[in-house]
Formats: sequence, structure tokens, C-alpha cells
Amino acid sequence: MIELKKVICVLLIFILFFVVAGCVQPEDTAEDEQGLVEEQDQLASQREFTSAQVYSAVELIEEEGEQAFPQFRENNSQWFHDDFYIFVWRNDGMRVVYPPDVSGEGEDVSNLEDFNGKPIGQMFINITQSEEGEGWIDYYWPRPGETEPSKKYTFIKGASFDNQTYIVGSGFYLVD
Repeated sequence: MIELKKVICVLLIFILFFVVAGCVQPEDTAEDEQGLVEEQDQLASQREFTSAQVYSAVELIEEEGEQAFPQFRENNSQWFHDDFYIFVWRNDGMRVVYPPDVSGEGEDVSNLEDFNGKPIGQMFINITQSEEGEGWIDYYWPRPGETEPSKKYTFIKGASFDNQTYIVGSGFYLVD
């Protein structure tokens, strides 16, 4: 009988140990989870801001057509500041507004690929031609002024004016 009590006590101690061990997380795991929560919060906030700006740009284009384009190139404006900018393509892939490098305007970027060969040019076009007419895409692209790629999230939406369909978009990089 005493032997059985000892075995039960030892088993209870082991069970208690495993229960407590399961409830306590190593410090690294807690920090990793906190970092993931912060990244998800930043992602949600940036997505909300970016999509709202693209919707506003689409409204402006649908009201003013190409007359709206110069506004998107104005530095330190609603449309272009820091590493944020609105870009506009024609639906055939011709880039018509590209504030970080206006010399890139007039280029056919329908076959544009990201750092890993992802066909983002065709994906942008396909998004605006989809039933939804809008969507998100993530890919690897260098930040303005840098050569190493970072993960970028871009929101694309179609706009129409005077029988012309445009691809309007903007994106963001997560802060490292």
C-alpha cells in the first residue's frame, strides 16, 4: 500500500511538472510571438492606408482622367512622400505615372518580374481584369534608392475614364 502511494505521488509530480512546463514558454518564443503580432498589426494598418489611397486615386482618375496624373508626381504630397507613391499603368502594361523615376514612364512593363522571377506585370494586369477588379500581391522589390530587394505588398485597382482602363496601385514595405 505504501509502495502504491509512492508511485501515485511520483506520477502526480511528473504530471504536474509536464502541465507547468507546457504553460511556460521560453523567452525567445514569447518574443517571437510578440514580434509576429506587431508585424501583423503593422501589415493591417499599412494595408488599410494603402488601399484607401488607391481608392482615392481611382476616384480622381475616374473624374479627371489624365489631368489627374501630374498630382501623383508631386513630391511631399498626399500621393507621393517618403517611399509611398501612386503608380498608374494603362491596361496593356504601359507605365504612365511612376513618381520615383519619371524616366520609366512610357515603358511597357507588362513583362515586369520581381527579384525572384515572379511575373508581377502580368499579375497586376490580371488583377484589374478579374471579376473583383482589385487585389493584393506580394513580391520582392528594392526600396527606392536601394539595390537589395525587400518584401513589398501592393494593392491594385482598375480605373476607367474615356474608354481607357488604367491600373492604379501603391505598395509598402514592412519596416524591418
